[in-house]
Amino acid sequence: MLNLEMIGKKIEEKRKQLGMTQSDLAEKLFVTRQAVSKWEMGKSIPSMDIFVSMTQLFEVSIDYLVDGSELKDNDYATMFMQYPRESVIYHFLQSKDLNTHIKHIFYLLSESERRGMLDQWLSLKIHLDLLSFWPMLSFDERTYLLANILSKKMHHQIDPIIHLLTPEEKMMIHSKKHK
Repeated sequence: MLNLEMIGKKIEEKRKQLGMTQSDLAEKLFVTRQAVSKWEMGKSIPSMDIFVSMTQLFEVSIDYLVDGSELKDNDYATMFMQYPRESVIYHFLQSKDLNTHIKHIFYLLSESERRGMLDQWLSLKIHLDLLSFWPMLSFDERTYLLANILSKKMHHQIDPIIHLLTPEEKMMIHSKKHK
């Protein structure tokens, strides 16, 4: 059974976190301020389409509003089902511990998103330990990354993963260093 008071408290909490008045929220959702007030007091609940709009505005799941359950910070599979891909990737990039979170998102990324992540790492826009994501890379991604590391003279980045390299990758490094 739905707990209208709890739903109302969640709506009020998220509205206030965004620094919005009831009138502001009403305007964004195309409803009256009185409707927002009734939701927050637990006297009624929004329609399903308003719930969906609220989840996008508040960046939460419907589950969060209905039963109070929150998505875990690293539940990227669920996030990708509920939010635009760019928002989920942005959420990842803002996380405090990219090295821990990378294993939860990297395998969910498309080939171009993965390449973008590698390019950001190479340009030092994101700070990840190479060891944290090297095992997840495809052969082509590993080759691409190694070639770029060597061309940018970032040899120090290779030291932590040297034990993970294939004989062919080690030969690639050796031949590039001696040119």
